[in-house]
Amino acid sequence: MTLLSRRKMMHISASTAALCPLPLRAASAPVSVNSAGVPIDGYDTTAYWQMASAQKGTATYTASWRGVTWQFSSQKNADVFATTPSNFAPQFGGFCTRAMSFEKVVNGNPEVWRIYEGKLYLFARPVGGEKFDEGQDAMIAKAQAHWETMA
Repeated sequence: MTLLSRRKMMHISASTAALCPLPLRAASAPVSVNSAGVPIDGYDTTAYWQMASAQKGTATYTASWRGVTWQFSSQKNADVFATTPSNFAPQFGGFCTRAMSFEKVVNGNPEVWRIYEGKLYLFARPVGGEKFDEGQDAMIAKAQAHWETMA
């Protein structure tokens, strides 16, 4: 491979990596973001508790935490989150809890979620939530063990 070919390959790799959603590291813990850099695809993380449903947020109402900008459906929700973000943010940075329990890092789907013992967990697919329902504590323990290697 010539030097020019290597440079082209490096450029292509760097360009491709810039387009892929990757976890952002801030405050020593990664946060799952989409290709626009928005956590949990712009869903309002306070709505899971307040409305018991997944609600899309908007760029009009935001709060910053862990180096990323979270979106909300109202200024009130953004303010609630800003006061105590760790009470509302999804566990494992918004990555799929089930995948994390298998030592994999996969973005969670904000439409597939569970609240367990006052904490929000996201899953990539419905089967993740179903498996979580069968043994929450075991899955959380495995996910937590892998999560701690990432921080």
